[in-house]
Amino acid sequence: MNPHPGVTTAKGNGVLKGISGAKRAKLYLEGTMRICGAFANTDSDAWARKLTLAWPEGGQTFSFDLGGSMRGAPYHGDQFCAEVKHYQGPADQGTHFVEFLAKCYVAHQEKYLFGDHYMWITWAPFNVNSWSQLHEPQRIESAVVQHRQRIFGDVSEDEARKRIDANAVQSVSERVWRIVLSEKQEGLLPLTEWRAILAHELTLKGEW
Repeated sequence: MNPHPGVTTAKGNGVLKGISGAKRAKLYLEGTMRICGAFANTDSDAWARKLTLAWPEGGQTFSFDLGGSMRGAPYHGDQFCAEVKHYQGPADQGTHFVEFLAKCYVAHQEKYLFGDHYMWITWAPFNVNSWSQLHEPQRIESAVVQHRQRIFGDVSEDEARKRIDANAVQSVSERVWRIVLSEKQEGLLPLTEWRAILAHELTLKGEW
């Protein structure tokens, strides 16, 4: 496990070495040309505020690492937020992912501007035996119950389950993405000059 999750330990890539995981994820997403106007919560105080929400109970806040807009069908004009884990192994991602699901539920209930899609971006898969079920509705419900004190206050598990919005749980389940990156994959994007040519052509057509 990288002892400093936000700091890359990649070797052999002079461009990426020393760039935080959030910045690397941002560069990758923008390099696909399907993301525009992406920003990290470390870019400025203004962006940090946009990516920060409050837990309903307890007076605490939480923040997503990235946010931005999407382009191209079927997501054109949608907004996204993302949590980034630049780990070299599974580590404690399972625990963090459960909390992430609870955060997504809160964001959905708050009609969060960047809540059209919730992305979990990592360099290491985790809980591989249940990978395909990680954000099924029952997992989200369980995450909300586990973090119920920050969502509903001092209530029992049974009471928390009664208060959960089933429609919200289903909607969040459909909006969660799990994206796994690797250093080689980060280099397998359209070249900058190719992207510039395509951007120019799309701009002329009014599609950029």
